[in-house]
Amino acid sequence: MPERKPRRSAGTPPSVPDITSGYDELNLGRLALISGQKTVPGTLRRWQKQVTTPDGRPVIITCTVPDDQVVPHGLDNDFMVGLVNLCFEAGLPDGPFSVSAYGLLKASGFSDSAQYYRSLEESLVRLNKASYTIDEGWFVQGPHGWTTQSFAQVSYLSYSRSRTGVQGTSVVTVQLAPPVMESLRAGYIKPLDLNFYRGLSQPLVRAVYRQLDALHFDESTADGLVRELTAPLMAWGNRLGLLSDRPDNVVRTLTPAHEELQAKGYVAAVEITGRGRDKVVRYVFGPPPQGEHPGLAALLTDRGVKQGVAVRLSTVFPERIEEAARRFDHYLKVSQRPVGNPGGLLVAMVQRPEDFSELPGYRNQSGAEARAPVKRAGQRTARQGADENEADLAQEDVRLAALSGTDLVDWMLRQLSVLGILKHFTVPERARLADVVLAGNLDGRHLVRAATRAMVGGAPAIGAVVQDVRAHL
Repeated sequence: MPERKPRRSAGTPPSVPDITSGYDELNLGRLALISGQKTVPGTLRRWQKQVTTPDGRPVIITCTVPDDQVVPHGLDNDFMVGLVNLCFEAGLPDGPFSVSAYGLLKASGFSDSAQYYRSLEESLVRLNKASYTIDEGWFVQGPHGWTTQSFAQVSYLSYSRSRTGVQGTSVVTVQLAPPVMESLRAGYIKPLDLNFYRGLSQPLVRAVYRQLDALHFDESTADGLVRELTAPLMAWGNRLGLLSDRPDNVVRTLTPAHEELQAKGYVAAVEITGRGRDKVVRYVFGPPPQGEHPGLAALLTDRGVKQGVAVRLSTVFPERIEEAARRFDHYLKVSQRPVGNPGGLLVAMVQRPEDFSELPGYRNQSGAEARAPVKRAGQRTARQGADENEADLAQEDVRLAALSGTDLVDWMLRQLSVLGILKHFTVPERARLADVVLAGNLDGRHLVRAATRAMVGGAPAIGAVVQDVRAHL
C-alpha cells in the first residue's frame, strides 16, 4: 500500500501543496461517476447507466441527489481529482483531513478567483449529497473481486465561509468514501499526469482523457497497456455522462475533445465509423507512457514486469522499487524451484512489502549499501552466475531434504507468506495447517512447490491450491 505520511489534525490545514505528479483511483477513473458535460439541466436529479468492466461484464450505475441539488458534472471531476491527491499528501488518514480552500483550488488546477470559489463550494456540496450505487462493478483487490457498493464520494464535509461565501483562507475538512480510501490504501491506483490533465481546455476534454487513461492501463494485456480502444459511440457517450440520444450530437460534442487530444499527441488517431445509432468510435493511443522514473521502471521490466504495470508502480511507489528488486534477485537465487511468474512475484513484492519482510537469508541493506545501485540481470558473467546458482540450489535442496518437525513447518509458513498464499488462511486455519504437517498428513515441501506453480495461473490457480489445502484441515 502507498506510504503514509504523518497524520495531521483535522482542524489544521496543510500548507498549499505543489502537486504536479498525481494519482487516480482506478475505479473512479474507469466508471466515470461524474458527467463530463460542463452543464446539465437544473432538474436532473437521477441518472442510471450501464458500463462494462475491463473483462466485459455489464455494470449498472445509479446516481441520485436530493430535490434541492443537481447531479455532479463538469468541474466536479477536477475537484474530485484534487481531493484524491490531497488525500495522498495528508498521508491517507483514517479520518477526515483538512485543507484551505485556496489549497484545494490549486490542487484542482484552478486560479484564485471568486468564480472558482463559488464553483468549489457548489461542487463540494454535490459530491457530498450525490449517492451512487454500483452493481458488482467496483473492484476490490483480493478474493472478493467485483463488488456492489453504495456511497457518496465525499462521505463527510465541513467548511467555513464568510457572508460572501468561501474564501481562500476558509478551512475545508472532508473524508472520502470508505471504498475509495480502501482502494487508495490497497494501491488500486494509476499515475495521472496532472500537468497534462490541467493543461486541457474544457471539463469534457479532461473527462475523456481521464476515462481513456484509466482504460489504457490494463494488466491483462501482453505489456500492461491497451494500444487501441473501440466502443459503440452511444455507449461511450453514455459512459461519459453525455445526455443526448442523437448520434450526430454526440459526435459534435466529442469532436473538440478528440481534436485537442490528437493535437497534444495523447491519441494518434480517432475514427468514427458506421451509420446512425450503430456508429463506433475507435481510439489509437500515442506513444507508450514513460513515467517520471524510467530507470526504476526498467528495473521492473528487466525482471519480467509488464511495461504498463512497471510505469504505474514506479510512479506510485518509487521509494520501493530498488529494495523490491534486491529482494527479488535474492529470492530467485535461493529459491528451491524456478519461479513460474517472476513478473507477478516482483509486482507483489512492490505492492505488499510487508509480506516479504522475512526472506530466508536476506539481509536488509541500509546506509551506503542500501543506496548502491541494484545490479541488473546481466552484470555478472553468465558462467559465474550459473555456477553460483547451481551451487546455491544444490545446497538448498540438501537443506530442505533434511528439514523435519517444527523446522519444516517454519520454512513452509515463510515460503507461503513470500508467495502471498498464507494471507488467504485464517489464524485458526494456519494453526491446523501446522498440525497437519507436523503429523505427516501433508508434505510441506510439496505444498510450497504447488503454491509456486500456482503463481503462473494467477488467482484461479491460487484459489485451487487454497481449497485443496483446506480439504486437509
